[in-house]
Amino acid sequence: MTLDYVVIFAVFFVFLIAVAVGIYFTYRQTNKAIKDNDQLAGEIHELKTYLKTKERVSELQVETTSLRENIKDTKDMTDDELLEWIEKHMNESKMFTDPDLSLKDMALRLGLTQKKIKQLVKDSERYNRLYDYLTEKRVLYACELIKANPQWSMEAVSKDSGFVSRTTFQTEFKKRIGVTPAQYRANSQYDVVRVK
Repeated sequence: MTLDYVVIFAVFFVFLIAVAVGIYFTYRQTNKAIKDNDQLAGEIHELKTYLKTKERVSELQVETTSLRENIKDTKDMTDDELLEWIEKHMNESKMFTDPDLSLKDMALRLGLTQKKIKQLVKDSERYNRLYDYLTEKRVLYACELIKANPQWSMEAVSKDSGFVSRTTFQTEFKKRIGVTPAQYRANSQYDVVRVK
């Protein structure tokens, strides 16, 4: 009977060693897999960063080409033609919906000098400053949004039009259109009338 215990103990001991060896090799393989996974994740991150950079470079090349064409197009224009050209680009790009749009940004995007844009706005006799021009563009765009999207909240219309706050939106809308945005929405027969 003691021999049976020795055999059972030996078999159990061999089993424990086999389990321990299995755990050890599993642990090593898991660690290797984790390291490989971390390395692969790092490489994927680097690849994504590279692709984003490459995409941004392509966008910048397109913007640069566009700016060169803009500069060439605008070189021989009269001020009236240039103002029409700016108006067309503003309407197509909707750059006025950027609440952080500055004179500098606008000049860069249009390929004009800040001085030239200021001069054109003042010479138009309609606006005293660029703020008035941009605000009017935003209000008129808000009118379009209200008509096209009656289910939108005024907050959404305000943000999509480029206004920083709803209060400014309400004030400027009423000042230029003559009614509040809610009144404008309620009575769809309002035409866009520029009130100053």
